[in-house]
Amino acid sequence: MAGVSALVPVLAYGESVERPPARAGRVTPPSSFEAIFQASGLAENCGCVVMDLQSGRVLEGHNPDLARPPASVTKAMTALYAQAKLGNDHRFETTLVGTGPINGGTLEGDLYLVGGGDPTLDTDGLNRLAKAAKATGLRRISGRFYVVSSALPLIAEIDPSQPIQVGYNPGISGLNLNYNRVYFEWKRQSGAYSVTMDARSERVRPQVASATMSISRRGAPTYGYEHRGGVERWSVAQGALGNGGGRWLPVRDPATYGAEVFQVLAGAQGISLPQAQKREQVARGAVIARLQSENLRSIARNMLRYSTNLTAEVLGLSATQAAGGRSGSLRTSAQAMGRWVAQQSRQSRPNLFNHSGLTDRSRVSAKEMALFLAKRNSRNGLAGIMKEIALQNERGDGVEIPGVRIFAKSGTLNFTRGLAGYIEKNGEQRYAFAIFSADMAARRAAAPSDERPTGARRWRGIAKTQEKALLYRWASALS
Repeated sequence: MAGVSALVPVLAYGESVERPPARAGRVTPPSSFEAIFQASGLAENCGCVVMDLQSGRVLEGHNPDLARPPASVTKAMTALYAQAKLGNDHRFETTLVGTGPINGGTLEGDLYLVGGGDPTLDTDGLNRLAKAAKATGLRRISGRFYVVSSALPLIAEIDPSQPIQVGYNPGISGLNLNYNRVYFEWKRQSGAYSVTMDARSERVRPQVASATMSISRRGAPTYGYEHRGGVERWSVAQGALGNGGGRWLPVRDPATYGAEVFQVLAGAQGISLPQAQKREQVARGAVIARLQSENLRSIARNMLRYSTNLTAEVLGLSATQAAGGRSGSLRTSAQAMGRWVAQQSRQSRPNLFNHSGLTDRSRVSAKEMALFLAKRNSRNGLAGIMKEIALQNERGDGVEIPGVRIFAKSGTLNFTRGLAGYIEKNGEQRYAFAIFSADMAARRAAAPSDERPTGARRWRGIAKTQEKALLYRWASALS
């Protein structure tokens, strides 16, 4: 703990941090700063900082310059980057474009399904687009059906180091559907399995053929994947299935998937379409129907709440493009975002590899993150869209400190944990904080195909307990 004393001459609130007044038995004295790290055993692998927003002073810090993977805390930077480059009122559009008139129900020309990058488009939305096309009188086309997804580059997966089957690591393109996931469901009856692959949503459940599943009698790996003949071909080890269940699998060819689902939905509306072909550009024509997303601020709020990786990557790539930068890869676009973050905070910029935090290659220090959050533009941009974090004491009991609330973004990878945000008093942001912990040796030792490596759950629990203790300590200073 040698580095603590140099950074923490005070917490500027005297004995109130060590012995806050008890309230109805719910508030107890927080541990000392050193004792929190002694209890967790994460002292060497954790960096944290808390800043007073009125004075700009660092009140407490431990390993403040230790760079660690920020995980999904990255999404807080992405939200602000997208706001700055796209604007809070920005909306993504998905359109149908026809190259000729509709006569007697026939479009005399080609039909284009054009993705505008909407990260929130789901099957229900595509169904509304099909209904809007039906309302124009469209029933068939004389030409071809094309899908255009070039609004964003095609990226097969966010982080190649992830297990192949995890639904939070999908492909990215200008046409995205259901966060680019397909639902695999299996049932066992009389010793045999039936499997389905569908693009389900709240109202409809179209089957898909662009992603298939076969059952294998192999022992390992649990899942296999290859993209062959325009079809995403999955296999699963029979012994892993049990009697029945389901899970979302990632889609790596989003344009083909989205176009097929639209074709099925259009057919249900009485519109006959041939199989879609891919095109890079849209021919000259007229918009037959369009579907708009919610505004960017609403999208960013839900991204922070549900930590959707696809949303973060789309927002980051779109923001880089809007700023005139190159977004051919996540790394290139993330570097542009890192330079922007550095300009805002006037500190050494974070080393970012994507916009979602789904990687252990990105690096940010707690001090860098806290300084960025402390800027007025950051505070204004994140106010009202960050998720509230319940305050707990070190026993895990819920605690109420009158007027004190915490709003933050968390991030979790195996053996990696981050949390950063604000502590408010009576509706006013008073502190900015960041806590990053990671055991990189344990991450390297885990098998790449293992979704839940041994020890990861216990480690995460320890890291979260440490976070609760730090937040309780800092929040108690405002009581």
